[in-house]
Amino acid sequence: MKLNEKLLQLRKERGLSQQQLAEQLDVSRQSVSKWELNESIPDIQNIVAMSELFHVSTDYLLKDEMEKNQADDNRIDIILVVSTLIIFLGLVLAYTLWNFYQNSICLYRY
Repeated sequence: MKLNEKLLQLRKERGLSQQQLAEQLDVSRQSVSKWELNESIPDIQNIVAMSELFHVSTDYLLKDEMEKNQADDNRIDIILVVSTLIIFLGLVLAYTLWNFYQNSICLYRY
């Protein structure tokens, strides 16, 4: 969930209008509207004030989207590790078969 969606949800859960939230943060109602529409982002002072007002951490307000991206990055890392392992095992198998073939030829020569 993005910051704007969280702000809208938290405001509605507390039964606040945009005007009431704006008054508590000492900003305009239009600012709150723009934050909720994702047209602008609140400054750090307002993020801290909203975290205190809504009793949530600043991490909660800011981090979910980053954690999602990090989870996607972790999946990519796992895919790369598994792919590398498969390639490595394929090379080991190919070398083993080639070595076995070479030893078999030597046995038939003598």
